[in-house]
Amino acid sequence: MRHFVGFIAGLLLAPVLMLGTGWTLPRFVDLETTGQSLVTTQGALAIGAGAVVALLVALVLVPPRLTPMLPGIAGLSLVGVTAVQVLRPELVARVPGLPGVEGATTLLSVGAYLPLGLALFLPMLVPSRWAGKDRAQGVSEEEYFDGLYDEDYEDRDVDSGPAHRRTTRA
Repeated sequence: MRHFVGFIAGLLLAPVLMLGTGWTLPRFVDLETTGQSLVTTQGALAIGAGAVVALLVALVLVPPRLTPMLPGIAGLSLVGVTAVQVLRPELVARVPGLPGVEGATTLLSVGAYLPLGLALFLPMLVPSRWAGKDRAQGVSEEEYFDGLYDEDYEDRDVDSGPAHRRTTRA
């Protein structure tokens, strides 16, 4: 069930990341063109939005108990949108006008979402991220040594084997 929820959340995360970064890009460009400092209200809003997006990416990538479907599907979505931009750019031009779409299409056209998509996809390839809560915590020392030898080996009498016996003559 956690993988299904992670799949759905990953599908929702990709557009959120694109719109968040797309919304911040024009704000930074406006600050640069008007010559304003980052310590203004507009600069603080742009930095805050960028920090929220970065925090969201970190919260998706770092926790080891989180299903790898969430960052993996979000990463594959970002890589897929980048591929659509390269192969069929007219489809990207049809996206409805939402806040942040202009900046997202600019970032998409320069390929900025490809490294982010690959970074989000890589945790999906780590096998330890797929293990559930019930994974084995290891074998105790007693269980380890019990498994080393066959039980019949310990029960056998050493003299009962085909050993060469010396017979003494009287």
